[in-house]
Amino acid sequence: MNNLPVFRSITIIAALSILVIAGCAGNVPATNAPAAQEPSPTQAPPASPATLDLATPTSEMSDMADMTEATPGVTPTSQQPLVPVSGDNVLYQDNFTDPASGWTEDKFDNYFIGYHEPEYYHVEVNSPNYKTAVFAPGKESFDDFTAELKVLTSSTKTSTTGDFRYGIAFRRSGDQYYAFTISPRTKKWYVLKSSPNALTVLKEGTDEDIHDLDTDDTLRVDAGGSSLAFHINDRLVDQITDEDYSGGEIGFYVESFDSPNTHIHFDDLVVRKYEPPVEGEQAFLYQDNLQIRRRTGPKRSSTITSSAITSPNTIMLKSTAVVTRRPSLPQESSSLVMRPSSCRY
Repeated sequence: MNNLPVFRSITIIAALSILVIAGCAGNVPATNAPAAQEPSPTQAPPASPATLDLATPTSEMSDMADMTEATPGVTPTSQQPLVPVSGDNVLYQDNFTDPASGWTEDKFDNYFIGYHEPEYYHVEVNSPNYKTAVFAPGKESFDDFTAELKVLTSSTKTSTTGDFRYGIAFRRSGDQYYAFTISPRTKKWYVLKSSPNALTVLKEGTDEDIHDLDTDDTLRVDAGGSSLAFHINDRLVDQITDEDYSGGEIGFYVESFDSPNTHIHFDDLVVRKYEPPVEGEQAFLYQDNLQIRRRTGPKRSSTITSSAITSPNTIMLKSTAVVTRRPSLPQESSSLVMRPSSCRY
């Protein structure tokens, strides 16, 4: 009985020793495994000005694409002026090579209008006895000006029979405007005046120098106040005075008479500051003045003076000849001797 406490003490001490040994064994480091190394810091990539999500298009991507595709030295179309104007004297011009210049393109019951590659603006009237006018974009008004226009008829798209006329319209306001037109089939020209109630012919004439189909004619109008001058292929054909319409838009005019189909090409429209016609410029090709002076005596002398004037570059030819009739010969067989006395160019 006396040894029982001693036995219990030994047992408790042994149990505690076991626990202490087990706990120490759990904290022993693994000597064979290398120690784990912490990753060394690396330099971050430089920040870009803008981060783009390539999976979703953005406005920045569109801008960059525009910059990449743009040709150096070329202004994008959206930034180009509708109508390039060059020279201090030029008020407006269009050669119709760029549809972005803004002229109307449309199709109607009796006609259609639009750009015709590579360098025309065309108007086709596909009904007889019909007229139409189309005007420059922007509704710009011109008061005093000189306008030139190249225009022709396309024979492949125009009926082989029937008459028509076409040309330049100017000083338009609503249904009011003037028009200078030509007909290549009749070789006639017309100065027209349109009002809300009527279409009036102010002047008309014939010019054999008007070209046939498929060949350009150059029409020119000088509008200064109430004075209107008209040219065909660099030659003045007539001048009129009309003070009713003082300014307005500029454009094209086409009218079919009995032509079932009329197709017109307009090109190289240029509007400049007013240039009055050259003073003394003649509206005819040739002028002949004949002056005969007789005198009595044993022999009769006659002085014949003639002059020729041509346009547009006026050339004057003046010559004088003295004609002598010999009285000794019978009247029936009398001879004429011409002796030039002066010739001036």
